Amino acid sequence: MQAILNTFEHMCQKVLNTSGTAGIIPSEVFKCVQHKEGVMEKLPKNEILKQLKQQFINGTLGEYDPKYEKNVAAWEKSRQAGAEPHKLRLNDDCRDLHVFDRIDDISKCHLAYFKDYYESRSTALERMGGAMFYLDTQLTAFHKSGNAALLKELKAKGLRIGTRFSVENVGVFAGNTAPEKPFVTCFSAGEGHYCDLLTPYACIARYGETSAGPGFHAVTVIFLPLEKCFKNSLNSASFMLEAGDFTYKNRILYPHIERRFHLLEQSVQCSTDITILIDDTGVVVFANSRFENEFDMHITSVIGKPLREGFPELSFVLKALRTGKEISAGNIALGSAGKRYYVECLAIKENNKVIGLKVSVKTAEQIRKYSALAERNNAVYSFQDIIAVSAGMKKVKNEARSAAVSPANVLITGESGTGKELFAQAIHNASARFAGPFVPINCGEYTRESIEALLIGTEKNPGKFVQADGGTLFLDDISEMSQDMQSFLLRFLEDGIVTPLGSRRSIRTDVRVIAAAGSEILKKVRDGSFRLDLYYRLNVLRIDLPPLRERRADMQELSNYFVTLLSASYGKNIFSVSPETVERFKEYNWPGNLRQLRNIIERSLLKAEDGCELTITELGEDFGDAAAVEPVASSGAPFDVRDAEANRMIEALIKFNGNKAKTARYLGMSRGTLYNRLRELEDKGISF
Repeated sequence: MQAILNTFEHMCQKVLNTSGTAGIIPSEVFKCVQHKEGVMEKLPKNEILKQLKQQFINGTLGEYDPKYEKNVAAWEKSRQAGAEPHKLRLNDDCRDLHVFDRIDDISKCHLAYFKDYYESRSTALERMGGAMFYLDTQLTAFHKSGNAALLKELKAKGLRIGTRFSVENVGVFAGNTAPEKPFVTCFSAGEGHYCDLLTPYACIARYGETSAGPGFHAVTVIFLPLEKCFKNSLNSASFMLEAGDFTYKNRILYPHIERRFHLLEQSVQCSTDITILIDDTGVVVFANSRFENEFDMHITSVIGKPLREGFPELSFVLKALRTGKEISAGNIALGSAGKRYYVECLAIKENNKVIGLKVSVKTAEQIRKYSALAERNNAVYSFQDIIAVSAGMKKVKNEARSAAVSPANVLITGESGTGKELFAQAIHNASARFAGPFVPINCGEYTRESIEALLIGTEKNPGKFVQADGGTLFLDDISEMSQDMQSFLLRFLEDGIVTPLGSRRSIRTDVRVIAAAGSEILKKVRDGSFRLDLYYRLNVLRIDLPPLRERRADMQELSNYFVTLLSASYGKNIFSVSPETVERFKEYNWPGNLRQLRNIIERSLLKAEDGCELTITELGEDFGDAAAVEPVASSGAPFDVRDAEANRMIEALIKFNGNKAKTARYLGMSRGTLYNRLRELEDKGISF
């Protein structure tokens, strides 16, 4: 710090001691003050300006040299603001002593920490015969320095700490013009000032919007008497204002900024994650030591190179530069050893523009380290993961957000594959129970006896009701629950008490229940196989998910999402679906909904060429021309969607030789749901 101050004083002294020259400040480093040549002609120019200003004030201003247009415009602005042209002193009404309440801690710390620096500037001003004021964002002086005699003279005119240098008080001058031009040196002098109060001086000002670090905003104004206003003194004043910017921007005067950068870098170096930073052109600019250790590669082999060249296995994350969206993918093979990793990519934004990417890579060991937590809370999706472009889906998403903030039970209905558990997880993670467990169970996958043991449990092995204490219990395919368990669930919803099997001790729990079912639940309520009172207890808040065929507007986003997700898993460089393919998708009825869309995209990716869009060609025979049109029955009437689903179930049963368990897994539904669908078809006279 002392070395910097010595250099500063030495350079200022050289400027002051140099006479008859253009100054020593190189123009390529510090820009010269604009229009300072005019000060050399101050006597003739001042007289012209004085005459023009008097005519302007008297209302007799006629034609004048166009080079004075800016002066006349400044006078007009001053007059409109109510400034008094012949004022020679400001009274106390022009002061604002609340300025010290507005000066934040960062500014106070700055002034105190750089006391020596400011004293050095004050010493230079003392020799020049100048004075300096520091103004806050409301143009009120909160600090001063410089020549004592000039400061006393200015104080006698009411120009002191607390004075508000606004246009209405002093007219337009460099100090109140500077905030409009951050980091540009502004100049005003003599009769160019509207108010006689300022005509004896030249004023040089600069607004350092962020020059002293975050939160520090100040206008610095230097006053020089006209009789001491020479070219070298102007150069020196300009240097004082601009040198601050130069040193701040190069972090010379802010050791704590250096420490901050050092701590930030070390925090990344000490991270357990492998961290890579990429700029907006796709070039790697940083990789931490974990990268070197894990992949046995020196960072110089990737830094400064495009990611596609230095580490092509991660090139799929570059899509985030275009979309600005977070990308995550698991089971990715990286490095020469082919180990599997989990990759997260976060877009770094500034003013809503992507300026780079932060890529975090986790090893399988790290994932296993948190497996206990993962088992406790299986809710990994949030509302940010739910794509909603269509009006209907936006409405459903808003309803689900409202449900999240309520403690009431929720019933989610929709066809198989519409994303009922996705919504259940999002509701849990947006609720007050987000830190508690999310315990899912599919009621259709268990027999009556097994689900009883699973839900109620024993003293040694607590059931799902107890495991969900403090969190959410998600009951999928609730309509498949046996009558006995329906009765128990009803009692549980009333008092939250569980008595483990074989135990006499009851356990009180705090559990929120989210249930999911297809449209068959209403039929079961009507035929008495599902309790009406339980239905009402669950159906406090209801969310009806639309089928995929009603989400045409979402198709582009959904398709690209699945392509990005799955291409990363298979090491493919494919991130979008062709417009023709999307249109084909929009025409299809999607009896399997989102599960079917994902399945088709996954199979198509295996056939697709790297670096290309997913096209109709890769869709395969099972998604040919027949799938692009609405199925038509032999009678000529369109099939119901359930008929299309029936055809799909028949094909699957044939494929798996009647094995219903494999068929259900292939179709992405529970065995209970499959049995229900088959019974419905049998009621229509279709047997298997």
